Amino acid sequence: MPPKKGSPKKITKKAPPSTLQPVVTERIHVSRLLHLDAPELELHVGRGRLRIAVYAEFFPVAYRDNGAYKGLDIDLIEGFCRSAGLKPQYVRVKDWFDAWEKPSKWGERVDLAIGGIGRAAHRTSSSIEWTLPYFTVRRTIVYNLKNPIRRFPEDVTGVVVGTMGSTGMNDAIERLRQKFGDAAWDHLDARWKSPDAKDIRDLLDGKIQGLMRGSFVGRAIVTQHPKQLGMAEPWDAAPKSLGPYGNEVFAFPCRRGSGLAAQLNAYLLRASHNGDLARLVRKHNM
Repeated sequence: MPPKKGSPKKITKKAPPSTLQPVVTERIHVSRLLHLDAPELELHVGRGRLRIAVYAEFFPVAYRDNGAYKGLDIDLIEGFCRSAGLKPQYVRVKDWFDAWEKPSKWGERVDLAIGGIGRAAHRTSSSIEWTLPYFTVRRTIVYNLKNPIRRFPEDVTGVVVGTMGSTGMNDAIERLRQKFGDAAWDHLDARWKSPDAKDIRDLLDGKIQGLMRGSFVGRAIVTQHPKQLGMAEPWDAAPKSLGPYGNEVFAFPCRRGSGLAAQLNAYLLRASHNGDLARLVRKHNM
């Protein structure tokens, strides 16, 4: 009798490696993070409502679409609110420069700030408590394919735009000074209170050569305009732009003493470990 054939081997395809880098770099007291109801929240407007300062000019992290707030940070915060039984109330911030400070200012009456805010050495206050970072972001520049910047700053010949006070702008200043010296500002447009849609429109129209953005955000913008825009290979932010983690990380600044940072830490850890955060990144083409 011919020998029996063995059962065919099951072939499984390996999933491509994720570009998402969940970040947990602080020592965590686990028992503190496992209970959403401890400690009790002390919110500005009382129980049941969470007031959120939002800088809505960083597509697709936080932006406005037909009067509604949308984006990765919006989805994260609204998921947290559902899990904690809270109703979100948004307070729009038009000035990025001090967006992270809003929860520390009593007159603002907000509990936290969102909008793609990176932890940095200069963003510290005795009235602010930062959450754990929820992902690492690298730097890139989005360019018009008619005038590409495949290497930064080597290929810069025109003007590049960034948001004043952002890590991307600070990184660009540091690198362009290395190439152009005192003439670096001839190639920089640090915009203040500039709508995100206008910056992208200027790039599409060829009015500027490049747009400084984080790698996740840059990828989403290029996905929207693949025939007109491209982006440089991402790089790590220049040393002077880095925060306390040695790289750029997104986190939420909360009002110290509210108990909010601890509860958000628990939610963010679960979202990272159960795949919810990765799904949101894919949803927004980041």
